[in-house]
Amino acid sequence: MTKDSTLVPEEPATLGSRVTQEVAVLLTEIEKEDVPDRLLKLAQDLQKALHDKLADKA
Repeated sequence: MTKDSTLVPEEPATLGSRVTQEVAVLLTEIEKEDVPDRLLKLAQDLQKALHDKLADKA
């Protein structure tokens, strides 16, 4: 079985929510690892910026 890579247009809010959720998952994974504080801070800043951008569009 092969993966279907057909792009399906999404509503911006749906796409934004999915991206925010994926960033949250990645941030959780980063927090589990022994990473420099600066990298963790950048990941948290990214998540906050995405959240703020979605809030502005709503």
